Amino acid sequence: MLNSPHKKLVKADAAITKVIKSISYVSAVGLVGIMLVTFINVVGEKLRSLGLPTTGIPASTEIISYLHIPVVFLAMSYVTLDRGHVRIDMLTSKFPKWLENACITLGYLLGAGITSFISWRAFEQMGKFIARHRMSSVTGVGFPLWPFALITAVGFALLALSLLWAIVRQYTLKNPDNTEGTSQNPDNNEGTSLKGDII
Repeated sequence: MLNSPHKKLVKADAAITKVIKSISYVSAVGLVGIMLVTFINVVGEKLRSLGLPTTGIPASTEIISYLHIPVVFLAMSYVTLDRGHVRIDMLTSKFPKWLENACITLGYLLGAGITSFISWRAFEQMGKFIARHRMSSVTGVGFPLWPFALITAVGFALLALSLLWAIVRQYTLKNPDNTEGTSQNPDNNEGTSLKGDII
């Protein structure tokens, strides 16, 4: 049986993972948007070459470019939380365990500090975009830029949270996917995605 503090940590871990994973689904929506815009433009171009009066989506290049922002920045926190990133440990794996853990923790802290700073600056940039009514284009078919600055800021803030929570996992939740029902069998790791890092 898990003790009460550990139960609370497991529940907190599940809640944080669920929230960040749900937000990452917006990335999939952005990816579908990129696919649809590209598809419509290609079909429109083919029909126009056949003599039909069709046209593509206005400002499609800008739309595709800016849709990459949610695709990347709203997914990276979940990738980090799920340990889907590549980690090269050819050197640190030779260290004593305490030193290896210290290096990992230092990396998480540095990452959290850097991403928090980027998030803060992105929020500031969003405020400037709103104050100046900045648009993606001056041709009249542009769209406001502040939502994309907001997405960037939120994405980096979530990444900072993921990096800090990774430290909590490192020292308290050795196998955070285990629930109370499976914790008595440490060999029963089937179906978990947080068992280790990709090397």
